[in-house]
Amino acid sequence: MYCTIKSPAFIYAAILFFTFSLLSCSTSQVAMEVLVPGDIAVSQEINDVGIVNRSLPADDEKFTNFLEGLFTGESILADKIGSENCLIGLANELHDSPRFNIEIIEGIDLRGTGTREFPALLTWGEVKNLCKTYKVDAMIVLETFDSNIFLEQGEEEKEKKVDGREILVIEYYAELNVDVNAGWRIYDPVNKVIVDQNVYRDHISWYEDDEKPEKVMKRLPSKREAVNQAAIHAGNRYARRISPTWLKVNRAYYTKGHDDFELTKRYVKTNSWDEAANVWQRLVDSPDLKIAGRAAYNMALASEMNGDLEIAIAWAKKSYEECGNKKALHYLRILERRLADQQILQQQMGE
Repeated sequence: MYCTIKSPAFIYAAILFFTFSLLSCSTSQVAMEVLVPGDIAVSQEINDVGIVNRSLPADDEKFTNFLEGLFTGESILADKIGSENCLIGLANELHDSPRFNIEIIEGIDLRGTGTREFPALLTWGEVKNLCKTYKVDAMIVLETFDSNIFLEQGEEEKEKKVDGREILVIEYYAELNVDVNAGWRIYDPVNKVIVDQNVYRDHISWYEDDEKPEKVMKRLPSKREAVNQAAIHAGNRYARRISPTWLKVNRAYYTKGHDDFELTKRYVKTNSWDEAANVWQRLVDSPDLKIAGRAAYNMALASEMNGDLEIAIAWAKKSYEECGNKKALHYLRILERRLADQQILQQQMGE
């Protein structure tokens, strides 16, 4: 079984995974979280925000949506429940962010087109009243939400070795694909501006194969669950657009090449970076450039873990430029990216 998510959200993490997979023969991994900036900056005047769903169709659009559900094979309520999960995805991601205080606003009936077409703007009077009622500075509105589901099934002959000989077997497969389209607006009633209007399109697919067709379909999520997962992801993605968010990454460090590298694994496991650095510091001037380069690389990691990116960059440069550790160049680029991100984060966080 595999599940794929085609979205820019994973580009940053994918680059890190690819980079450090190059080091796997002589290294171990340690996990950390980094705060990455949002794609856009939101005014520092906006701190408390309300989140509201306006994507459901008005009464005169309901029959059209009913027909769409019949023709596409979707559950009639799939988009309604999906849109609610999209708001949850946004709220959960923003809850973990240090930038905003958020509240999902329920119990009000705001209606849109029920399609991928944006409705007319809310009036500033409506927005002002909502912000006053719920004591927030701005409104994040899910203006549109639409999902499409595609299920492909089939069978094919494959060779399989049984009792030492090749035989042909029939293998059944199924692929479930979900496309989600979520359109957002942020209303700033004080300055009477639309801070952002953006559409996120996400695609998730699941694939299963087996010699028994009933097992294939049993392993796939239901269509409703598939839509809900895609919707939550779409909400997560919009949060990352408008707010700094935490990203889990792995970092590699050298554990082979010298006995002391192996010993410091204990310190790393307990986050005792100063103790580990004391050991690596003794090796950075080793006459063996391979050992010195690895020690300098590890010093860069210790510095990053202690929050000093400029010193981390200096160590990574030493590892690459003076010791010829080519892997350090990849790490150097990541550290430089993080340092540039720090400047953006300071602007977005108002520091």
